[in-house]
Amino acid sequence: MNVTDLTNEDLKLIKESLEYTRLKFESYEKYPSVEFKNQRVNDVVEVIKKIDLLINQ
Repeated sequence: MNVTDLTNEDLKLIKESLEYTRLKFESYEKYPSVEFKNQRVNDVVEVIKKIDLLINQ
């Protein structure tokens, strides 16, 4: 097994996990700044977009 063996179901599971991560990041209140929080959320959103592209190939 290698990393290229990821199935669409695997990718969907990863995406679901990232969605929960995004929700946690959005609700977390102890970031050092709003900018930092926004960057963390945006980082996750960008990875979700990449996962979506892989799912839709």
